[in-house]
Amino acid sequence: MEHIETVKWNVFEQFSKVARFSRDTAANILEHPLARPIIPHLPPGVNNLIQSDPARSVVEEYDAGRIYLAKWAASVAEQAEEAARLEYPDQILSNNWKKRWSDTELKPWEEETEVGAFEILSGDTTLPPLHASRSDPLNAETWFSFFDDSEGRLRVELNEVREAVFRGGVEDDIRIEVWKFFLGIYPWDSSRVERESILEAKKKEYLDLKREWWDDPEVQSSSNYKEQKSRIEKDVIRTDRTISFFAVEDMPHPDPLSSASSNLTNNNLESMKAILMTYNFYNKDLGYVQGMSDLLAPVFVVMRDEVTAFWAFVGFMNRMEANFYRDQVNMRNQLLTLDHLIQFMDPRLHKHLQKTDSLNLFFCFRWILIWFKREFKWDEVLYLWEVLWSDHLSSQFHLFVALAILDKHRMIIMEYLHQFDEILKYVNDLSMSIPLDETLLRAETLFLQFQRMVTAIDKKRLGDTNETSQDSNEGVRRRKGKDPVNNDNNDGGEGTSNNTMRFPVVSDLLRGLLNKDTSQP
Repeated sequence: MEHIETVKWNVFEQFSKVARFSRDTAANILEHPLARPIIPHLPPGVNNLIQSDPARSVVEEYDAGRIYLAKWAASVAEQAEEAARLEYPDQILSNNWKKRWSDTELKPWEEETEVGAFEILSGDTTLPPLHASRSDPLNAETWFSFFDDSEGRLRVELNEVREAVFRGGVEDDIRIEVWKFFLGIYPWDSSRVERESILEAKKKEYLDLKREWWDDPEVQSSSNYKEQKSRIEKDVIRTDRTISFFAVEDMPHPDPLSSASSNLTNNNLESMKAILMTYNFYNKDLGYVQGMSDLLAPVFVVMRDEVTAFWAFVGFMNRMEANFYRDQVNMRNQLLTLDHLIQFMDPRLHKHLQKTDSLNLFFCFRWILIWFKREFKWDEVLYLWEVLWSDHLSSQFHLFVALAILDKHRMIIMEYLHQFDEILKYVNDLSMSIPLDETLLRAETLFLQFQRMVTAIDKKRLGDTNETSQDSNEGVRRRKGKDPVNNDNNDGGEGTSNNTMRFPVVSDLLRGLLNKDTSQP
C-alpha cells in the first residue's frame, strides 16, 4: 500500500508542474515513455490510475451517463435552491448537515441558524448561535480611518483590519495599498515616512538582483539560465492573455532568438518575465517552477509596477513556495488535512470518496496548488485571495473553501458519481461557475461548526476523564500513555468511557486548522 501511495504522489508531482491542466500538456505527461516507469513494476491499481480514465478525464471531453445525470441533477438542485433563496432569503445554504452524523451512535442536537440546520456534539444550549456573514468591500474612508493623521501609523487593532478584509475584500481604488501590507512590503507598525523609505530601498535591492542576470553575459550563457528563461517565456505568453493588461502585442520581441510563437510582445509581458527570472535568482533553492506565473499575474496587474510587483510576489511566495517543492510534502500534508477534515465533518461523504477510490483528493489538487486561480473569475480571485491573506479565522482557511465547494455538491457526488474519473470530471467542470460569496459564507459556517465541534469534544473528553479518574484501570492506562479517543484500535474495554469512544478523532492536523499564525501551519 505504501508503494502505491508513493507512485501516486510521483504522478501528482508531474501534474503540479502543469497548473493549468491543459489537454495537450497533461496528455503529454501521461503518454510520455517515462510516465510508466516512474517506479518500475507498477502495481495494477497504480497503472490503472495513470493509464486509464481517472487521470485522463482531466483533459478529455465526454458525457458519460452518470456525468450527464449529475449535471442535470445539479442544475435542478440549483434552480430549487434559487427558488428557496427568493422565498426564504435568510436560509441561503442547504440543510445537508441534518444527516451528517445519522450513521453514528452520537445523539447530537440540532441548532437552527440563518444558514440552515446544523448539528453539534454538545447539549450546552448556552453557546452563542453560529453566525457567518459577508459585508461590503472595505472602502477608502474606512481604510484611512485605521491610521492616525500625524504619522500614518495603524491606530486600531490589527484584528479589526483583518476582519474587515475577511468580510468583504477591498475596493479597487485602495487595493494596491492594502496588498502592500498583506504581502509584507510594509510592516503593519510602520509610519508614512518609513514606508516611503522602504519603497526606495526595495527599488535599489530589486535592481541589484536583476543585474545578476540582466547584465552578466556569463550567466546568460549558462544552460540553467537558458532552460529557465525558456520555461518562463512559455508560461508567461499563455498566462491570462484574455486580460487587457496582457492581451495587446504592440512591440517587437526584444529577443530574436526567443522561443515565443509570435514576434510581437508588450511591456507588461516582458516585465512579467523579468520578475520571474529575478525571482529565480532571488530564491536559488527553489528557482522558477511552472504555476508561479499564475500567482504573479494578478499581483502584477494590481501593483502595475515591476519593482513593487516583485516584492509583493516575494511576499506571496513566502507563503506559497512550499506548494512547489519537488518532494510535494506540503501538498501531501494539505490534502491529508482536507481528508481528515472531510472525515471529521462529513463521514458519509468521506465513506463515498473512499468507496470510489477518491481519497487521494486529486480533484482538489489544482485548487490548493494555485489557490483556486482557475476556479473563479479574475475579479473574484482578487477578492478571494484578500480573504485568505487576512487569516482572520485560520491560516488554512482555503481548506474550508475547498470543503465548502464539496459540501455544496455532496449529494450529487454521493448519489450519481460512482467512479474516481466521474468525480474528477464533475469537479473540474465546476470551474468558473462557483458562486464565490455563497462559497465564502458556507466556508465560514463550516469553520465555526468545526470549531464548536472540537470545543465540544474536548469538553466532553475532559468531563469523561474526570468521571473515571478514580478508576484504577484508567490510571494504569494513562500511565502507559494511551488515549482512547485517538486510538482507532481501542476495543472499549474495562475502564474506558463509552461516551468518549463515540466521538470522532481530532487529529493534530485538524487542530492546526484553528491556528492563525502562517509561520506555524
